[in-house]
Amino acid sequence: MLADPVIQACAAEHGRTPAQIILRWHMQLGNIAIPKASSEARIRENLDVFGFELSPRDLAAINALDRGQRTGSHPDNVN
Repeated sequence: MLADPVIQACAAEHGRTPAQIILRWHMQLGNIAIPKASSEARIRENLDVFGFELSPRDLAAINALDRGQRTGSHPDNVN
């Protein structure tokens, strides 16, 4: 998802990273996202999603990316 052209364009428009765009999208939808971070810089980046909002146009464009496929492990298969 991070390399998707829609996410990339939105990130460039807002001056944010693709990960921040995806986290903000989840927040604005009311989802609870638990991002993975392996460094202090990533943790800070993940927390820096409160200073901007995605527009209705942004939200619609990202919502349209849903292809009914999983992007991670199935919850029943997590060790």
